[in-house]
Amino acid sequence: MNRSILILNAIIADRNGFRLGDLRIGEGLIQEVGDRLTPGYGDIVLDVRGGVVAPAFVDPHTHLRLPGDGESETFESGSRAGALGGYASLLAMPNTTPVVDNLSILSHLREMVKDLPLRIAFAASITKARQGEVLSPIGELASAGVRVFTDDGSGVQSNLVMRRALEVASRLGVVVAQHAETSEFFDGGVINEGLVSAELGLPGIPGISEELMVSRDIELATNTKAPIHFLHLSTARSAELVRSARANGLAVTAEVTPHHLFLDDGATRSFDSRFKVNPPLRDRASIEALWRAVGDGVFEVIGTDHAPHATWKKDAPIEIAAFGMLGLQNSFQVLLTGAQGVIADLGIIPKLPSQVIKSAQLLDNDPHPFELLAWLWRIISMISWQSASLIGDTGGSIGILDVGAIADLVVLDIEATRTMAIEALASKAKNSPYLGMTLNGAVRHLIVGGKALVIDEKLQEEGSWR
Repeated sequence: MNRSILILNAIIADRNGFRLGDLRIGEGLIQEVGDRLTPGYGDIVLDVRGGVVAPAFVDPHTHLRLPGDGESETFESGSRAGALGGYASLLAMPNTTPVVDNLSILSHLREMVKDLPLRIAFAASITKARQGEVLSPIGELASAGVRVFTDDGSGVQSNLVMRRALEVASRLGVVVAQHAETSEFFDGGVINEGLVSAELGLPGIPGISEELMVSRDIELATNTKAPIHFLHLSTARSAELVRSARANGLAVTAEVTPHHLFLDDGATRSFDSRFKVNPPLRDRASIEALWRAVGDGVFEVIGTDHAPHATWKKDAPIEIAAFGMLGLQNSFQVLLTGAQGVIADLGIIPKLPSQVIKSAQLLDNDPHPFELLAWLWRIISMISWQSASLIGDTGGSIGILDVGAIADLVVLDIEATRTMAIEALASKAKNSPYLGMTLNGAVRHLIVGGKALVIDEKLQEEGSWR
């Protein structure tokens, strides 16, 4: 029998805004929300003393490397990293070996993850073997419950194939998620094309590589009247294209990553391959433009694009090292630290629903000023219920923390600071760009389905991490 959990003295943040209170969790559900709740016999009591309790996070963009590359990550190690980062649900990308493009592979993978404490869902490829030529059996896979289709790792180059994919997906009510990259501009590139690439003499990847495909696919979505979702957009122009499309009533959604909101291409001056990622880290002006787009609601979700690699794949000259960086374990800290920089440097406040603004104003005080609460709510919305809605997660992250809701909760300390050490990484890979950095915030506790998976920033044995 699971022990009940009592959370005391919390700032509760959900889609309705902020409020103060306590929560009692039992039988996998939130059983009581109120003030001055008293513990029962045997309860686990978590006095969070002003910590923020929010719906647990959902990552719509995770690379867990199986099948084919258990040297870089496993479902167990990826789940541990996700839990320490506050995630209850992960969507695994299909660019594996073999590619997730048929029911046989999908069934095998679902069997592998069914007993893990985190929910892991699987995206399937748009085209067979991600070759960009023939559509995967999207209808069969959709009937089996696949919600998201993507050739992530590369973009679908063919106009005809992409148009057909949008038509099919629109009829089935599933999501086509495009890795926006035009191959002619990308091939051979290493870092962002700009002043830094010129200074270092490294081949650059221009923003137009991404922007051309975003523009094309918006036109295809207009032509087919189909929704389109863009992964990991990285340039100001891409954000403006999405902004314009949404203003014109198109069903266009987009994702941004924590690292594109935090790190700029100046980091690559070290020639450290931990900063080599695709899309590449852009310049500082791009980061500011992306934050403005986040504040305006242009981006629907934040996905980590967690991309673990075995040491030998990254411990190589930057020209030949693999693209990608770890993202799950530190995503909230990166976003909070970045948002605090935006408040200090740009003075931007995100656009929020009126009831959220009013609730944040009521809590406005010295450790929790209104501006910080506003950005906190925007970040939580994008990494929790909005991500859950996009990928069709049917767990607890519907965004309401009230009696009867599934108890998927994260407790955040927004006053803490932590310095990331390699020994603390739960991922099997170690290619984190944040090693040695001091970041703000901490994920204190994680409860998934009523079970405490993380307490005081430590994984709990009841997680069955195998």
